[in-house]
Amino acid sequence: MIKRFFWYGYSPIFVMFCAMSLSATVMADGLTDFRSALTQLKSTDPIAVNAQFKLFGRSGEHDELIEREGVINMRLEDGANGLQAVYSPALIGQLHAEELAKIEDENVKNSALNAVGQFQYWEWRELLYPAAQMELMLGRCRFVSEKMDVFNGSPTRLLTFSMPKEKIDKSFRQYVKKYKNHLQIWIDDKGVPLASQLTEKGSGRIFIVIGFTFKNEIYTEYRQQNGRLIAVKREVKDESSGATMQSQRHFIATVNLVN
Repeated sequence: MIKRFFWYGYSPIFVMFCAMSLSATVMADGLTDFRSALTQLKSTDPIAVNAQFKLFGRSGEHDELIEREGVINMRLEDGANGLQAVYSPALIGQLHAEELAKIEDENVKNSALNAVGQFQYWEWRELLYPAAQMELMLGRCRFVSEKMDVFNGSPTRLLTFSMPKEKIDKSFRQYVKKYKNHLQIWIDDKGVPLASQLTEKGSGRIFIVIGFTFKNEIYTEYRQQNGRLIAVKREVKDESSGATMQSQRHFIATVNLVN
């Protein structure tokens, strides 16, 4: 029926709308599908990926910010021995060369040395264990809504969540006065995550007189691999300022499977 409509002059946009409307009538509850899919996407089969991390950042006094850029390429493996980060001989050699150069000139621009300390377990787990991370998210966030949407040209379901200030880490929560968290997750007809977008921002005060503001944005794209969900792209932008200091960081992680 939809195909015949198209040939009789109906626009592609109308066809897409019809497909989305029909899908909405037959799909089960999106949140239920999402929860069910997460339990099935945590395969423990060995996996190895080549990951590239690109960093762009600047920090310091408002009128004198120091810029830093960097790129590192490394291998992440998850198997019987757990998560391992493999630094190639080439990367190790590059880090050593950059350290030597820094001894000669402390202002020399480095690449790998700037980036290597920025990426550790907290970022690696987002790439290799996103299903487990989303389960943690479900424990902290409140479900807001579900609606039909389009992702990469195909009909999808968009789930929206929010996290209250009370769920922020206790050591930081006491200083935050205003906080807003907005999380969107695009899922397919089986509830499998395709992408997510997190935005959080807030403000607060430390030591009574020092005010601060912050804003974080995280966009992630996912892929299924042998019963496992992995993140193939993760882009993070965060900004913060307080007193006379300012910090901005933007990094992009991309992942390719190792055959």
